[in-house]
Amino acid sequence: MTTPLKKNLNSCRLFLIVLCLLSIFFISCSSQRPVVTKSPDPSSHKLLLRDEGLSQLSYVDLKNPEANWHMPVPAGRDMQLVGRRRVLIGTGTGYEEREILTGAKVYELNAFNGTIAARRLRNGNTLLTGLNWQGKQGIVLVEVDKDGKIKRLIVYPGHNYVRLVRETVAGTFLITADDTIFEGNADGTILWQATLTGRDKPHAWQALRLSNGQTVVSGGFTANFQIFGKDGKLLDTISGPATVKPHFYAGFQILSNDNLLVTNWQGHGANFGTSGIQVLEYNRNGDLVWSWKQDAAKFSSLQGVIVLDGLDVNQLHVEDANGRLAAVKLP
Repeated sequence: MTTPLKKNLNSCRLFLIVLCLLSIFFISCSSQRPVVTKSPDPSSHKLLLRDEGLSQLSYVDLKNPEANWHMPVPAGRDMQLVGRRRVLIGTGTGYEEREILTGAKVYELNAFNGTIAARRLRNGNTLLTGLNWQGKQGIVLVEVDKDGKIKRLIVYPGHNYVRLVRETVAGTFLITADDTIFEGNADGTILWQATLTGRDKPHAWQALRLSNGQTVVSGGFTANFQIFGKDGKLLDTISGPATVKPHFYAGFQILSNDNLLVTNWQGHGANFGTSGIQVLEYNRNGDLVWSWKQDAAKFSSLQGVIVLDGLDVNQLHVEDANGRLAAVKLP
């Protein structure tokens, strides 16, 4: 004879069994769903922008425009987060460091007239780039410490043009030299090389190495990205559409979602603010997924960009093995 107590125990057991089965079912379903990586929200971008046409550095917060500022700066190339809430900009005599919050200058090195670009290295020293410089012929890289003392000098002879330099995770250097992109080591040996297609004297701007061995280049007057394989052969190009007026693809950044965000420079001088759309974001399929139209009253011709979203401005940032900006601790 079944007592009420036994009936209740049996009901409880049945309920627990059903509950366990349902839990297993839902866990199994969840494990089969793809993991979705949230992409950055472009409407909330915080940007540092270098305007070559106006010789201007700007901070733009798309959600909080009252925080925006615009500061005149010396002519020069490249910019980088170097920690302590500062951005480094190359100048014609070395480099400056400026506060991200206000744009105020807090440090400068001006003893190297003829500097084309400047970049902070992983070891905390700064690499200055020049041409037929420091008593040498060709592309000349000068590594200086925080006091401006020369620690190393690297020469790549036979070149008559240079723009930006990027230190790879292997400690080599990717250098853009007009229609040529090459990787060199510290003794001046060239380890890898590729040639841009589609334009004579394109003035290639910036190159980044990816973990798969490919190299992404903003091609200057080719008005596109050119992507090269390990063998130096062209694999793909990314550009367009015509409505953005592709003109000169300059400084770019690989975002956390692997999209490519680039400045589309339009010309020298102060009167290009109405020309083209000057900040463009592409996915790896080559689709334009976002763009930002500059205010012609505040900008002329953008040359460099840093998207600050998710980056710790208290830390030095360099490109990692995937070409993305990553914080590094100084030795």
